Amino acid sequence: MYCCHCGKEINAGKVESQRLSIASYDDVVDDSTEIQYVCPRCGHLIHQHVTEQELKTLSAASHAEIQRGRNFFASGMSLNLIGAIILVLAIIFLVLAHKPANNFALVTTCPEFFVCVAFFIIAGILIGVGLVLTVIGILKKAKYQQLLKDIQNQVFYQ
Repeated sequence: MYCCHCGKEINAGKVESQRLSIASYDDVVDDSTEIQYVCPRCGHLIHQHVTEQELKTLSAASHAEIQRGRNFFASGMSLNLIGAIILVLAIIFLVLAHKPANNFALVTTCPEFFVCVAFFIIAGILIGVGLVLTVIGILKKAKYQQLLKDIQNQVFYQ
């Protein structure tokens, strides 16, 4: 189920497995009862049968979520690029830590080695976060583009 106001996807099965609201009201719930949930992001009610106006609002919210996915992807790719540049600098400092006075052996007490280690740590963090943001962006874009296709082809069912 999707919130028609903000576009957040709600997994009704997961919500009901955490807190069985239907089982606690078994005596008053029948087949014609419409179950509604409150969106955790915006607080609007999420229900099954949506009107044409709610579909337009959901379409606009889907476009906003696609833009958020693009922003996640762009942020992730920029972090990957910055991490790659810092990784190259770390490799350069690692090469500089091999001193010719010590027969080109690695000297772990020189400042170049400490800068190299710091750059490797920073590059690892940036590339890791960048990859996570990139994957989140790709998945979010794909999910909401499929939702827009379903709405456009009039096969969307909540």
